[in-house]
Amino acid sequence: MIARIPLLVLALMASGCVSSQRASGPACLGSAEQNRRIVTQFYTMALVDKQVRAGFEKFVRPDFVEHKPDIEGGNREGAIRFLEGMVKGVPGAQWRVRRALAEADLVAVHASFTPAPEAPEYAIADFFRLENCQIVEHWDVVAPPVTAKGNPNPRF
Repeated sequence: MIARIPLLVLALMASGCVSSQRASGPACLGSAEQNRRIVTQFYTMALVDKQVRAGFEKFVRPDFVEHKPDIEGGNREGAIRFLEGMVKGVPGAQWRVRRALAEADLVAVHASFTPAPEAPEYAIADFFRLENCQIVEHWDVVAPPVTAKGNPNPRF
């Protein structure tokens, strides 16, 4: 019986019921925690480290759907062009991941965006949907810097 297990695993892999590991890393489990790590790595590469295209090519599926109204075409290439333009047009900009939460295939990132050193921060809530360990969809909400001082609690 034990000798048949490798054959069973090979048969299941061939049928697509079990996936093998990728050459570059662990198998895709699609767990909430793995999805959270993927999105955090993407955000860090594409925005914090300003390697937009590399981040999209590594973590975002080609048929990606973008819901941000500013993104021409609502697709991956449109999102890349938009963010590359922002990085080039605002070279001192800084993004910072404050927290990331995941539930099943959805990941929420609470981040800050500072357009220049010493400039006030924008608050960003980004929402990502993943399939098979790749980002397939994105929504966001951006709040401008705080001007009112009525609430003593900070955003971050």
